[in-house]
Amino acid sequence: MIGCLSLARDTFDIELAIKKIAKTKKSIKKLSKNIIFFEDLITNDEVGRNALKYFENRKYNKFIVIQSTFTDAKFISSFVAKFKKPILFVSFKEKRTGGRLRLNSLCGVNLGLHALIKNKFYSNFIIYSNDESSFSKEILKFIKSNNNFTKRNFLKKITNSKKNNKKIIEFKQPKLGLIGERPEGFHTCDFNTKELKTKFNAKIEKINLYKLFNISRRVDKKIINVTKKNISSNLKNLHMLNQKELNKSISLFHGLEQIQQKQNIDAFAVRCWPEMFTEYGCASCGPMAMMNENKISAACEADVLGSLSCNILNQLNKKPALLVDIVDVDEKDNTTVFWHCGLAPLSMAETNTPSATVHSNRKKPLLHNFAFRAGEITIFRVSKSENKLKFILMKGKVLRRKNSFSGTSGVINLGKNTFKKIKNLFLSGLEHHVSFTYGDVIEDVKLLGKKLKIPTYTI
Repeated sequence: MIGCLSLARDTFDIELAIKKIAKTKKSIKKLSKNIIFFEDLITNDEVGRNALKYFENRKYNKFIVIQSTFTDAKFISSFVAKFKKPILFVSFKEKRTGGRLRLNSLCGVNLGLHALIKNKFYSNFIIYSNDESSFSKEILKFIKSNNNFTKRNFLKKITNSKKNNKKIIEFKQPKLGLIGERPEGFHTCDFNTKELKTKFNAKIEKINLYKLFNISRRVDKKIINVTKKNISSNLKNLHMLNQKELNKSISLFHGLEQIQQKQNIDAFAVRCWPEMFTEYGCASCGPMAMMNENKISAACEADVLGSLSCNILNQLNKKPALLVDIVDVDEKDNTTVFWHCGLAPLSMAETNTPSATVHSNRKKPLLHNFAFRAGEITIFRVSKSENKLKFILMKGKVLRRKNSFSGTSGVINLGKNTFKKIKNLFLSGLEHHVSFTYGDVIEDVKLLGKKLKIPTYTI
């Protein structure tokens, strides 16, 4: 007997998610009569508990999990801990329309896989596009298989080129400002304070989220107006936004700036939702982008290792770095998409293209909206995949393409077989955030890994 259940978050496009789920179930039902569906869409804890009870009553050999939108890993972690059966995730491909990222289901799979692999539970995933034949073959393969998924070593350990072995790498031990706590179910944003101190001599300065709010509320309106005038020359559509909410967003930038200067912070990890929207009344993406431009990296979702990753690139490259989600991969086009809501610094945009916008789900400003400029990039993550500290490092290339989704995004080529590389990275337990910077600092990162005695891997 095989169980099937569907996950979603109601801030995404639930109507589209339901259509995708219906199509998926229809395809699956053609393949076997031994698949039992939990019909309710799991969007909250109560429905999740109902799902756990539902599947308790029968003996299941494996489960198909339809990841219809982005979700955190709270439910799937508890589900796997309870049943301990093989899982196949199904995610959905989205059209690169330049509009809202409506589902972001692939990133949800990424988040879930990381959490499960941390606990030594290995699974697999497929992406359902419009090719029902290919999808059915993958589902049948899963149905007919008898064994659990086992660990596979996709990552390749790398060392320095001999010609660069004598190069001296300077690294300033960073002071990281953690504002608030990571959202529930975001195991990708976990960190170990002792390990950070031992390996990087990094200091964590914990800052209450409401301290940021209080400092930002006291920012003088004259200062906000000057900043608004300055950024209006680079951001189209700024005057079209809700000005009261825009002013709040700009005040957050000055709040972050004050904290950074007073406490000598090198990089921030910020709890960017939901309280920014629900309690302060704006988005923090634009303010964080402005900090990123100043090479004081600001990582979303209180991702401390993500902020450290960006800081390392800032130090080695002397250029801004950015933390992104991997939200799409196209096998035929040999590309993937790096995206985040709208916190890329303006220097990463093509000339004269940036505009101001609102958050795609929460509908509040300020966000940057543009496609990344074309160029070679270094992709990097201080990772705890499989619960082991490591550097994950790759070369990539941003192609000259239109913005894939509203916010800030880029179409990325990773060389040969980009699709396979992304899939294998996910199956290796990579976090749902990676950092990148323009230029080639591959050898510098490897040298730093050697200096800090941290193994470096690529795919």
